[in-house]
Amino acid sequence: MSRTADGFTYFEVLLASIILAGAVTCMGLALEQSASVTSNAPIVATADYLLQDGFAWVRSLPRVDRSGSTAIGMEAGETAIADVDDVDDLAGVSEADPVDRNGTGYGADWSRSFTVESVTLADPTVAAAAGSTPLLRIRIVVKYQKIEKAADTILLSRTP
Repeated sequence: MSRTADGFTYFEVLLASIILAGAVTCMGLALEQSASVTSNAPIVATADYLLQDGFAWVRSLPRVDRSGSTAIGMEAGETAIADVDDVDDLAGVSEADPVDRNGTGYGADWSRSFTVESVTLADPTVAAAAGSTPLLRIRIVVKYQKIEKAADTILLSRTP
């Protein structure tokens, strides 16, 4: 493979072609990833909004039941989301087509669920017997087409 005055060797042309093909492939993959992220952005934004809206709802509710009950979950006579009147009533609540605090529904593809449990004061990662401590851990999970898109946890003290 000797260089002639007329141009490049076949090896040099082959090497340059391979490098160029690799660069074009990488650019194509980057564009594909960018399109995927861009098309998923509205879903992620809606999931985050529904999560934050759920936390706003939790924070707006009384932390102590008017009846004085320390049980976790809805009390007798409370059967629907409209009956939720304190934080512990959210235990096990799952909303298909969640509605935000402004009254906007998000469709059957969306769901939002709440888990409420008592946790120990010394270590809030450890669950305690229901109602045995004043500290509650509330977890909210938002799903789109049954796939989890956002989830987070908040700790609240059960104080009047």
